[in-house]
Amino acid sequence: MESTSPSFAFYCVAVYFVFISLLGVYLTKKVKNQEDYAVAGRSLPVYVLVGTLIATWMGAGTIMGGANSLGYQFGFGVAIVFSLASPIGQIVLTFISKRIRRQNAQTVPEVIEKVYGAEARFISTLIILLAYLGVVAYQFLGVGTLLQSTLGISVESGTVIAFAVIIATSLFGGLYSVAYTDFVSCVMILAGLFIGVPLAIHNAGGFSSIAARLPQGHMGVGNLSFVQVLGFFLPTFVYLMGDQNMYQRFFAAKDEDTAMKSGIWWSLLTLLIGVVISVAAVTSRALYPDIKPAEAFIHLAQHGMPTIIGGVSVAAVAAFIVTTANSFLLSVGVNASWDIYARYFDKEAGPKKMLWVSRICVLALGALGYILIKYFPNILALQMYAYTMYGAAISPALVAAVIWPDRVTKAGGLTSMLIGSVVTIAMEILKKHGWSFAVTYPSVLPAVICSVAVLLIFQKREAK
Repeated sequence: MESTSPSFAFYCVAVYFVFISLLGVYLTKKVKNQEDYAVAGRSLPVYVLVGTLIATWMGAGTIMGGANSLGYQFGFGVAIVFSLASPIGQIVLTFISKRIRRQNAQTVPEVIEKVYGAEARFISTLIILLAYLGVVAYQFLGVGTLLQSTLGISVESGTVIAFAVIIATSLFGGLYSVAYTDFVSCVMILAGLFIGVPLAIHNAGGFSSIAARLPQGHMGVGNLSFVQVLGFFLPTFVYLMGDQNMYQRFFAAKDEDTAMKSGIWWSLLTLLIGVVISVAAVTSRALYPDIKPAEAFIHLAQHGMPTIIGGVSVAAVAAFIVTTANSFLLSVGVNASWDIYARYFDKEAGPKKMLWVSRICVLALGALGYILIKYFPNILALQMYAYTMYGAAISPALVAAVIWPDRVTKAGGLTSMLIGSVVTIAMEILKKHGWSFAVTYPSVLPAVICSVAVLLIFQKREAK
């Protein structure tokens, strides 16, 4: 069994970083105005849209947490259940993708304002800014940590490299740059998974040999209860229903049919990716039982795959992280320019001015994310509360606004968002204090129930 040499892994990652940075800058020529920057001129074809949907959704949490960590730590069944949350949620979004594309919007708060008013737009923008900026900051650190563990450079140097690459792929070309570099990253991710994992299993003597080395019950759900398994499934599903990154990609589709076709392929490929990552996790558990769960796939790539495909797989891990970071950074930059600057400070700003405002916001927020992760990590711990409550606060009201805009009310939408936020934060606080209900059930469960209930209570009644 071969080991991936650090020098080859270095070249794979370096070539990937250089290529997507140059491609991102090159695609700047396609950007002429704010709409080009925010939603790629609403021109993305199926293959690019599928690639950017996959690359954006299957981020660092997929390859270093999620199915990877759960499969290694708890069992194959837990990883599969967690992985099903994504394609099931994606199927739901696919069914409403034509309605999403029909919104002709640039951001989620813009859609929310159409139904619930300016106050709801402001609240949702604030939640997204707080949540997404924290994600961007952690991706900088994630790349830095990855480069340290695989290439031997310092975390500080790796974080600076991450900042440069992520800025290069999002600052100038906007979603044009992000979407097409995502497509390249997606191809590399699929190659690393669908070629590398089967080769690692073959090198280990086949899957039957791997299964024989696993702890008893590890091919199932281990000792986890149904409620615990639900706790892994539900937050991902609910968050996906309102993830602005996904909505922006449907906004950017060439037409409604393109959005629908892309959603179908996105769901199918995500399901396959989840299964392959789950298999990789238990393979790593059988071969390397004493490593950290988050390192399962990386360790398998370095030590269980042939040198070339192992190097590509290490670069694919970097791709997972970079594609998440530049998407979140672009998304939050457009929020700042479109939902705050254009909405409250300069309503008459033209397309070209808004383009430069968006670029300035992306650069400023990227720099702020870097400063936070380097000098104020404790602040980021507070910001992650916003990310936790995003699904409960935004998703129910947003989905209702897209599907039933004539039934929901402004009062219902505003109250739903506030109730979802408050209940989520309360559950998280009570969990830290050991309250049994909060410890047992995922925070998003009661929060979503309350959010949906409020929407139903305040819905418009048909005249009798």
